[in-house]
Amino acid sequence: MNILFVCTGNTCRSPMAQAIFQHKTKHHVQSAGIFAGEGMPASMGTTEVLKQQGISSDHKSQPVTDDLMKWADLIITMTKNHRDLLKQSYPADADKIYTLKEYADPQYEHAWNKLKESYAHLEEAKLAGSEVDANLTDQINQLEKTVQNVDIIDPFGGNYMTYQKTYQELDIYLALLVKKIENKDR
Repeated sequence: MNILFVCTGNTCRSPMAQAIFQHKTKHHVQSAGIFAGEGMPASMGTTEVLKQQGISSDHKSQPVTDDLMKWADLIITMTKNHRDLLKQSYPADADKIYTLKEYADPQYEHAWNKLKESYAHLEEAKLAGSEVDANLTDQINQLEKTVQNVDIIDPFGGNYMTYQKTYQELDIYLALLVKKIENKDR
């Protein structure tokens, strides 16, 4: 499987995700940035955090291109804004573009399905002229927060601890991604 990780400048989150994922699997992985320049190294924070984890990376930034989009079987973005911009720019590839959290986390999928179900109940109540249950409204509000919380922390400009926090978040969701892909391969 060919996987493309995408962030903004391709110097922090996506190269970190690429390096961690390559460390965990044998899949073909690249990273790119929506507004990336060509050939920039990974940020010092990214390099340092990866090094502390025993993961090497000889990263050079690259922008998202038509060829990369065609190459990828799965495109994983770091934020919903990245996802939405790519889907708008590459509509033919929309079915393979996701944020990391929404694709990898089974709790996200469960929350999304529960939200759709809750909206259906809300519409049924409105159509029937019934009073809307306050618990249903509260449930919808909570589920909306869950499904909207799909961004990976951007460490750009932050200190070492910020990069370490991003690493920890990526490591959790990339482990879920590995598990999901391995289950699909079976």
